Amino acid sequence: MDWDAIRRKYTEDADSIDKARKIHAAVTERVRRLQIPLADTPLSPRGVIAALPYDLLAETLSEVWAELMGGEPGVDLEKALRAFAADEPFPEEQHAAAEVLSMLLRPAVTGYLTLLREKNEGLQEAETGSGSCPFCGTYPRMAFDSETSRELACLLCGKQWRFQRIGCPFCGNADHETLGYFDVEGVEGVRVQYCSECKHYLKVFDTRKRAIRDAETEDVLSLDLDTAAQEEGYL
Repeated sequence: MDWDAIRRKYTEDADSIDKARKIHAAVTERVRRLQIPLADTPLSPRGVIAALPYDLLAETLSEVWAELMGGEPGVDLEKALRAFAADEPFPEEQHAAAEVLSMLLRPAVTGYLTLLREKNEGLQEAETGSGSCPFCGTYPRMAFDSETSRELACLLCGKQWRFQRIGCPFCGNADHETLGYFDVEGVEGVRVQYCSECKHYLKVFDTRKRAIRDAETEDVLSLDLDTAAQEEGYL
């Protein structure tokens, strides 16, 4: 994560960004200490999220909370982790801590899944046609276009894989008449691909026009496109 680039982009949120940076570093360091299992057989994308060690990750986050914020979190971290990994809203009783929880949960889940994927990479078959992540089954929110190809990027486990240029990864629609694009003023080298059939969108980064950092950083730097797409009714 290029925190300096993010801080330059959102100068008005410098304090929150610095806090997130500190939490991210602490969580990442502790997750790297965990023992990552080596699977005997290829991991099923449908089973990876369900099989996460939520209790162990919750214990890890509790340690970070105590170190950086003092005391007990006062929320069910395991329940919050499960909600985050499933892309579900936080339980109502945890809304008051939503900002800090977001800073904690993402590096815990993404950090663990990335390490798990890297350790078991040799067991995974190369896939190019799937709209969802071949490793963890998550649907992408961004794609990188080069001169000749498109790669989708999973923000949960860091996997990137090939996909056709004309096509919706969410529903498989390949009709150019119901797929479209729009730009957002002031954001160079990125546009929104939308699907009129399923109402989902994808942020598409043109690697010929934009010097690409890591996917997590690019996702944060392009939040204006998410806002624009959601205002247009896309999911």
